[in-house]
Amino acid sequence: MATASASASASSGDEDALWMQWVGQKDPDARATLIEQYLPYARMLAAVLFKGRFHDEVEFADYFQLASMGLMEAVDRYRPGQGAHFKTYASYRIRGTVLNGLEKLTEKNQQIALQKRLHSERLEAAAEAAALMTGTADVDHEATGSQPPVSELLAYLAEVGIGLALGVMLEGTGMIGTDAPDELPSVLSPEVIYFRKRERQHWQSLLRDLVLRLADQERLVIRCHYLQGIAFDEIGHMLGVSRSRVSQLHRQGLAHLRKAMAQAPACDVAW
Repeated sequence: MATASASASASSGDEDALWMQWVGQKDPDARATLIEQYLPYARMLAAVLFKGRFHDEVEFADYFQLASMGLMEAVDRYRPGQGAHFKTYASYRIRGTVLNGLEKLTEKNQQIALQKRLHSERLEAAAEAAALMTGTADVDHEATGSQPPVSELLAYLAEVGIGLALGVMLEGTGMIGTDAPDELPSVLSPEVIYFRKRERQHWQSLLRDLVLRLADQERLVIRCHYLQGIAFDEIGHMLGVSRSRVSQLHRQGLAHLRKAMAQAPACDVAW
């Protein structure tokens, strides 16, 4: 019991220090850490509201998106030492933000728009990374009337493909508690299905560990964008930086993951 009490006290002290850094010094890293620390709480409140819904016109992703926005507002407005614990203060603002936001949502349009926005951001970021990798970022072939070499085009397409593939793997790491069954063609033999599932599990597990090793801001961008479905603009608001900076952090994070994956040992799948 003494050890648990000491641990809880140390944890409370760490949080108090973060609030001092954010409220007193406006440290964006402290703000981002506080938001990430309370995201599971915002998700829980969103789940409670979603469970009590009266219709199915709005997806849970929209509830969580609104809850995340309420959490950001709560972190920005909360002042320690004024009586209320942060969770108590945040719960009212999160619930209010979700309920107000639901009134403005139309499920089909909002959900489709969000997915298109996320995929567009990922494609744009992958294209930027590809241009940088191939050295064509500052070359305007249309303006000069020239054609990029075939080798540059192939490298560009390969880089975009790698970036998007990493994104697909990140979405399937299971870090947000999704339990959707694997869908593999039924025409495959049981042995092939087994090996494919094991191989995918191996790489996804490795990728999950590699994400945790990224620098703080890169990790936050990757986790929020792929695992929480938060767009670049909202992440930029969380970090207190521009959207272009978020795009840069996203690109750097994927580059580090790609390099680490390339250096990882081959997957050894056995019965």
